[in-house]
Amino acid sequence: MYSVLIVDDEPLICEGIKSKLLRMDLIDISSIRMAYNGMHAQEQIASKVPDLILCDIKMPDMDGISLMKTTSAKYRTVTFIFLSGYGDYNYVREAFKYGAADYLLKPVSFTDLQKQLQAAFKFVDLRRSEAADDETERGSIIDLSKTYIQQHFQRPLTLSKVANEFSMNYSYFSTLFKKETGMTFTSYLMKIRMNEAKKLLGDPTIRIHEIAEKVGYDSAYNFSRAFKSHFLLSPNRYRRESLRSSQH
Repeated sequence: MYSVLIVDDEPLICEGIKSKLLRMDLIDISSIRMAYNGMHAQEQIASKVPDLILCDIKMPDMDGISLMKTTSAKYRTVTFIFLSGYGDYNYVREAFKYGAADYLLKPVSFTDLQKQLQAAFKFVDLRRSEAADDETERGSIIDLSKTYIQQHFQRPLTLSKVANEFSMNYSYFSTLFKKETGMTFTSYLMKIRMNEAKKLLGDPTIRIHEIAEKVGYDSAYNFSRAFKSHFLLSPNRYRRESLRSSQH
């Protein structure tokens, strides 16, 4: 069974789509609810998580993509189909980037809606299956991602790059990583880089700009700023104090 939430800042559009869904008389749909803006939709989602959200891509205050980002971070199995106008191509492209199942052009026709609905339900089933698998494998995925970071921290790593490496949704991976490690991706990456930098600073023959490159920074300046932010000491001062203490 599937629950559906329709989100549009025009109540008549919500009512029209709901009417079309009811006319389809699909026994697979357990409930149809409506929300008239992003905030209202968040309240509806929190009270009962829907399986499918048919959402206007452009709304005041909170657009559909922002709603999808916040929703996907908490509820990975929720599937989005966006309602868009002819001039919304850039929004649609962004929506696909964050995992939208598809989009429908306004005004939404009965035939297009029916066709997209069947495909979306298959998408929901797939995500349910993936979520069930993740519950048993997510620890190993985070362990693998930590190993990947430790092996590639010298490169310009980003959260999206690592998430893509393991074929995971950007928002979900970010939430999961913090839940499993107790740290954000950025904090974990910095910790790895700074610990390596400390080791390298113990060798006075390695210059600061060389250390910066070895730990993934594009300049000695950016490395020094990050190091001082992390340890409250500049790399040069840390090196002097470290060498001084080792001589006593």
